[in-house]
Amino acid sequence: KDLAQAARLQDRLARLNLAEPAAARMVRLLGGEIALATGDIASALTAAGMRPSARPELLMAAQALLLPSAPGRAASAEGAAQAADWLQTWVTDRPGDASAWELLAQAQLARGLPLRALRAEAEARVAVLDYPAAMDRLRAAQNLARRGTSDHIEASIIDARARQVESLLREQAAQR
Repeated sequence: KDLAQAARLQDRLARLNLAEPAAARMVRLLGGEIALATGDIASALTAAGMRPSARPELLMAAQALLLPSAPGRAASAEGAAQAADWLQTWVTDRPGDASAWELLAQAQLARGLPLRALRAEAEARVAVLDYPAAMDRLRAAQNLARRGTSDHIEASIIDARARQVESLLREQAAQR
């Protein structure tokens, strides 16, 4: 990756004043991707917009919010909470979006919510039809919940999803 060259080329594209909105959006998103790669949180968030509603902008904003503010530091608690809120809303409407679930897992982990992170990891595996891996994550979540958690609602959701994924595993085995 030559990020400096990519940034120069993106800057040249941005100065073209593209009349086609879709092309201008792609150039803006390219700038955001370069900003993410260089750790420029502010530029990535600017490229994504303040209230992202389209998938590329949403994932870019979440990735930016989960970047550490400095080397060796974790993402900010506020950034992780905002990313988790946006992503949770997104996956509620689009449960098959594995990338969004994976980012949600990162956000929940950054928030110090390992039970929710494990469930999001499991949902990401379900989204790509990897039911054995999903069961592995759900069992890990159940074990964590048994060791004591104050998130009883999440533990109940995990138990219900484990039963559903077990059923999907049986169906998959019967089809073979």
